[in-house]
Amino acid sequence: MKGKKYLTGILLIFVGIVMILGNVGILDMSWMFRLSWPMIILLISGFFFMGYLSRRPYGTGLLVPAGILFTVAATTLFGELFGYRLVWPGFILAPAFGLFLLYWFGSRSAGLLVPIGILATISSICFISELFNIWSITWPGFILAPAVGLFLLYLAGNQNNSALLVPIFILTALSVLLFVLFSFGRIADMFKYLFGGVLILGGILMILGKPRDSYNHDDHSNF
Repeated sequence: MKGKKYLTGILLIFVGIVMILGNVGILDMSWMFRLSWPMIILLISGFFFMGYLSRRPYGTGLLVPAGILFTVAATTLFGELFGYRLVWPGFILAPAFGLFLLYWFGSRSAGLLVPIGILATISSICFISELFNIWSITWPGFILAPAVGLFLLYLAGNQNNSALLVPIFILTALSVLLFVLFSFGRIADMFKYLFGGVLILGGILMILGKPRDSYNHDDHSNF
């Protein structure tokens, strides 16, 4: 009991000092408030994880909110620290991670792979588009997302169901076709730069190269 009393007293003193320093402007507390609510979400996800661990192998349904809240907490934490421009696709990935934990530690129901594949693909497309600022050519990836989910379902034990390959093939072909059509302009521009670079390199090589043939021809003509 004495140990708890001393620990509580020290904690109260520390919090009081921090509050006083923050009020007088010596210590900036804004970062602590910005990071506090992601940590609260992370703490709640930890309770769900502990609930599952205390009931294993039952209670796998608790892994869904645990995984979702954990991913949301990690996304908001990185967003508050470094900005949300590149990390916001993590919010789309959050349900996929929760369902993946349910699939991996649960009954391995192949049907869960469809939304997992769709959400993971959409999240990846959004991240790549934000990273390279290429939304104008990557948006066909959203059409590809259902194909990825169905393909994971096909690989997970439905390989005898060849009917799944039909929508997979159609969606993949449509996505690739649209990607090529909308990226043709950029590819053409890149090819022009590449072709110009090849011409410059060829010219440099011609200037630096030794005219051996003409030299030998001149020598023979002298004789």
